[in-house]
Amino acid sequence: MNNANDIQNNQDLAFFGKINANISHELKNILAIISETAGLLNDLTVLAEKGKKVDMDMFRTCSQDIEEEIQRGFATVKQMNTFSHSVDTSVKSVNLLNILKLMINIAGFLSYASKTRVNPPQDAELMILTCPYQLQHLIYQVLVVAFKTTGTGEEIQISIYPEKNGDVRIIFSDLGELYDEKFPIDKIFAIAASIDVKIFIADDFQTFDLLIPEAIKTVTMMGAHD
Repeated sequence: MNNANDIQNNQDLAFFGKINANISHELKNILAIISETAGLLNDLTVLAEKGKKVDMDMFRTCSQDIEEEIQRGFATVKQMNTFSHSVDTSVKSVNLLNILKLMINIAGFLSYASKTRVNPPQDAELMILTCPYQLQHLIYQVLVVAFKTTGTGEEIQISIYPEKNGDVRIIFSDLGELYDEKFPIDKIFAIAASIDVKIFIADDFQTFDLLIPEAIKTVTMMGAHD
């Protein structure tokens, strides 16, 4: 790689690969639970065939567990498809709340993910013109840093609301200490700059927000002709 575009392309591919790896790992976990539960169901069936007394509630519980995991699998595949199609068009009008929820769900597959509580606005569609893929990349990276400051037992507050000029602000609060990890790192700054997003950080580093424009200004740079 010998220029900024090469570096950016490599980072984009790395992010795409990381997300798909996370989703694949989640699907593997789902299949493992289904396999284990199906094995137990088979053992119960064998016992029943041998005339052993088997609690029917155990059959019912196994069946319900398998159904729940199948539904979780369908939801995970849907999230994977939604994310994968975000690269179809470089710049398009999207619902910001939907993108935020998608990345919260996908980032939630991380072993160190914290709980999140989203406080959405009332009666606001939050439609913006942006590069969906890069915006997802930015939100994911911010969530990763936020999770690292808190932990699995804590809850991050995420508020989202429109500004009067049409821009939208996402505020991450109730964060923990950053320790020796600097935020925002250069990579996050670069992603934000590419889609005209501004990052603001509180003096105590425990609250920060993203100011996302109603319409991206660097449309030609993002390949709006696609």
